Amino acid sequence: MFSKSKRIVGIVLAALMVASVFAGCGDNNSSSTPASGSGDASGTSSQQQIKNITVDEMMADAQVAMGDEDNVKLKVWGPQDSVALLTKQCQAFADNFKKLGRTIDIEVVPQGESNASSQVMTDPDAAADVFGFASDQGLALFKDEYLLKVRLNFVQPIKDTNITEAVDTATFQTANDDQPYLYAYPETGDNGYALFYDKRVLSEDDVKTLEGLMKACEEQKKNFTMEMGDGYYGCVIPFTGGGTLELEDDLETQKLNYDYEKIGPVAKAFADVLSTSKYFKNESVNSTLVSGFKNQTHAAGVIGSWAIKDIKKALGDNMGVAKLPTIKVDGEDKQMVSIYGYKNIGVNAKSKFPMTAQSLAYYLTGETCQKQRVEEIGWGPSIKTLVDSDLVTKDEALSAIYEQQKFSLPQKDIISGWWSPTGTYGAYVVDSKKQHDEKTMKEEFDNMVETIEMG
Repeated sequence: MFSKSKRIVGIVLAALMVASVFAGCGDNNSSSTPASGSGDASGTSSQQQIKNITVDEMMADAQVAMGDEDNVKLKVWGPQDSVALLTKQCQAFADNFKKLGRTIDIEVVPQGESNASSQVMTDPDAAADVFGFASDQGLALFKDEYLLKVRLNFVQPIKDTNITEAVDTATFQTANDDQPYLYAYPETGDNGYALFYDKRVLSEDDVKTLEGLMKACEEQKKNFTMEMGDGYYGCVIPFTGGGTLELEDDLETQKLNYDYEKIGPVAKAFADVLSTSKYFKNESVNSTLVSGFKNQTHAAGVIGSWAIKDIKKALGDNMGVAKLPTIKVDGEDKQMVSIYGYKNIGVNAKSKFPMTAQSLAYYLTGETCQKQRVEEIGWGPSIKTLVDSDLVTKDEALSAIYEQQKFSLPQKDIISGWWSPTGTYGAYVVDSKKQHDEKTMKEEFDNMVETIEMG
């Protein structure tokens, strides 16, 4: 699989030497050459001397992968449910280069992706060399220079093989940069949510619209849960109304493209359907949905890909999954628009073995490892050929999540101060005890916007 002729390897090495393409692999991010494929076409001409290197080419030659690094010791972080597979993959990487005369010792340590960035920023010297993180954490890691830029030789192959949105979430640009740069390696493409339901209670037609779903829940006296008090889910209100997010050039100020004339009617529609039903629950979906399915108190809920295995255990063949439903706004069915995240792998800027660490990150996010993750632990891929394969298209849960991705905004460029006000507004909209007249709803919307813009 990794065999290449000496002539090809020699060409690769010669290109590396001529172009000085080990940029970005030192102790800092001081690459002087733009990274191709990181966001626009402006770097095309400057990339003519950069030799693109695939994962297989990198694995075929220790000098290409590691430079002069040897007796390498790396620490890798991954969530608990991936540790066994991650350990096997890291061992395969080390064994490959052992055959090529290099020694690599890799320690795999459990560390959840949700707080990996905070752990890195707390003590980067003690943190992992290679670590997984959710895409919304990329901005903070990038701004404070905790991530090494992706090695320039790897950028174009990553762009060519991964879905564009996944690459975009790992791409950043400072006000002084000539173009965007890639700062992490796309790992998954399924970090979003969908509608899970009990097929014994709801039909495929029921779950197409929010109105139909709630009507069926009321008839069957079963609950539907969506944690609208969490900005991760509550954002469906402004997003369904056409709202979008941007960052100002200072990378600190959230720019809201929110038009109340469009968002207000959407909020009123959510209030009319959900705040008026005793079978809608704004509750911790992670804590209640699986048990609700087991106890048959819940007919449906909106939750992310991480819950697929547990829901499957609870419902078995009765598990149904669909993209989010439509909601009727001023007589028109509007598709609910969600936020959609990705998982990336980053390389610690303080790593003592930056070249090997970057090559390991590249390998772990390559097609072989992504395919193993789909097959063994059910993680959805970011590589396009895998997304389009039977592994995804014939998997009911993953295919629904990828379908919802078409109706979503990427989880990127979001300041921490956006989440809580968005959740507060979502909770207000669906609260049966609150007033939902036009004046009050406009005041609550304005409070959300003001709080977010204050940072």
